[in-house]
Amino acid sequence: MLGGLVASGAADGFGPVTLSFAVLRVTGSVSRLGLVLAAQATAALALTLAGGLAADRFPRARILICSLAGRTAAAALLAVTLLTGTASFPLLLAAAAGYGCADGFFGPASTALVPDLVPRERLAPANALLGGTSSTAAIAAPALAGLVVATLGPGAGFAVQAALLAAAAGSLTAGRLSGDRRAGVVRQRGALRAGWAEFVRIRWLWLLTGQWLVFSMLTLAPVTVLGPALAQRYLGGAAAWGVISASLALGAVGGQFGAGRIRPPTRPGLAVAVLMPVMTAEALALGLGAPLGAVAGAAVMTGLAMGVQTVFFATAVQASVRPDVLARVAAIDLVGSEGGQPVGYALAGPLGAAVGAHAFLTASAVTMAAAGAAFTFVPALRADASAGPQGAA
Repeated sequence: MLGGLVASGAADGFGPVTLSFAVLRVTGSVSRLGLVLAAQATAALALTLAGGLAADRFPRARILICSLAGRTAAAALLAVTLLTGTASFPLLLAAAAGYGCADGFFGPASTALVPDLVPRERLAPANALLGGTSSTAAIAAPALAGLVVATLGPGAGFAVQAALLAAAAGSLTAGRLSGDRRAGVVRQRGALRAGWAEFVRIRWLWLLTGQWLVFSMLTLAPVTVLGPALAQRYLGGAAAWGVISASLALGAVGGQFGAGRIRPPTRPGLAVAVLMPVMTAEALALGLGAPLGAVAGAAVMTGLAMGVQTVFFATAVQASVRPDVLARVAAIDLVGSEGGQPVGYALAGPLGAAVGAHAFLTASAVTMAAAGAAFTFVPALRADASAGPQGAA
């Protein structure tokens, strides 16, 4: 399982860098880059709820393998067309959407798989180990992707990504978990409304989902679209953006492993909300036109906060939600929290062109940091999550 996660994490590190510069090379348009990223995110979100239903009914490891296989096919198609000079904007759009469809099944299954394998008291260290190990592979991957794209082109980058995804699928296939097969037999089938009822029961959960919805639209998506363009124009191109992305991953690894060594907070909603202002550091540095070293340092800070909140949040959800609906709740959270990304992707290019990319990112970071600080005073975030899921056996 660890081998598959390492390869998958490395592939995830290659993907954003390679796709961004592939679209910029083929179209020369930041707005079209936003549309491609929006298509990928929309496709993923459209199938995430189906992924949650599937992961509560079928063996979760099998769903992960199928997701990786689908993404391998999409990356291989992009590699071939870019290397042969036949890639076009419609093909990039379609391939990105296909990649997103396969990716939509991965998140709910991976979140719900951990409690199948470890006891409740070991969830935080397990999430830290799995997330940290996966993210470790993503440290070098963005920097390497930037070098590959800069020297050999985005087609070669997608070829490497396809190989990594295939290796991840092969590793998970070879290490199929017997416990996951048994869990797939005994899980209750229930409809999506059972997951929704559990989701709305936990106030801190849906409050954080709403906060991340705003963050993904106002800050995360604009950085993803405008960051590569700013790196290409001012910071040194694909290699520079690879360094920034690797710095983000480095911070995430430190945050994940660090969070796994401390006791999970009894008020996870508040602990996660406090980290939100720190997550705006990368956007602010890019917006202020900071040099590469400063942007990379800010990316480390952003990644560190993201890594800690990932472990805290996943552990709290796994410990608070009934196991038979966990994948559905995870899917609802993913759709809600990332639902703003397609809109943010589509609007980042035009808004950046209208007011200036630097000004747009600065305003986004300052607004989100201030709103995130104010959000920590919401009383419901102080709810104690140590009691565990209601109705659990």
